[in-house]
Amino acid sequence: SIRVGRDMKGAVSNWPGYDKGDWWVQSAASTLPAIGLINALKDQHGVSEFEDMHVVDCCAAPGGKTAQLLSAGFGRVTAIESNARRSRRLVENLERLQLTDRCEVVVSEGQEWLPSQSDGEVAGILLDVPCSATGTGMRRPDVLRRDADLGNLPEVQEALLSHCADNVLKVGGVLVFATCSLLKRESEDQVNKLLQRGTMKT
Repeated sequence: SIRVGRDMKGAVSNWPGYDKGDWWVQSAASTLPAIGLINALKDQHGVSEFEDMHVVDCCAAPGGKTAQLLSAGFGRVTAIESNARRSRRLVENLERLQLTDRCEVVVSEGQEWLPSQSDGEVAGILLDVPCSATGTGMRRPDVLRRDADLGNLPEVQEALLSHCADNVLKVGGVLVFATCSLLKRESEDQVNKLLQRGTMKT
């Protein structure tokens, strides 16, 4: 990753190399979940086995983390996005980056999607769930002024996490759960509820 200097101005799409797919825009913090999954699978299996692995990016748009997984060399990446408009942006980004050959984009609710037999076992899942986004307050101060009521977000997060753990991930696989929230209710509490079931470990 690089930090852009002040001399780079104007629309990002006009910067050198953008149209050719040489790079994509992604905040440093948002790269961490994919780095965590990549490193965990590397520790388990070694990079040499990546080309035989199937990994899933759930709640994938706009595609920065999907691009990270593909660039790491995984043989098959399934990118799941429930919003059709956002999924179109995801496809456009992957096409620009020339990364579509090993990626399938699926428009589906993450808590409903299941891999088919032809997909093979899922070795890793990156689950970056919808959340209150309170951790983005430096860039978006408005999120810190929102009502404290989280609506159905915690229920959606729990449903996604449980489904991925119970029905998608292979035994011995790696699941990375991520939010951009500062609230324990959306982060640590969700993970602890899953761990208390005794079917997974950190």
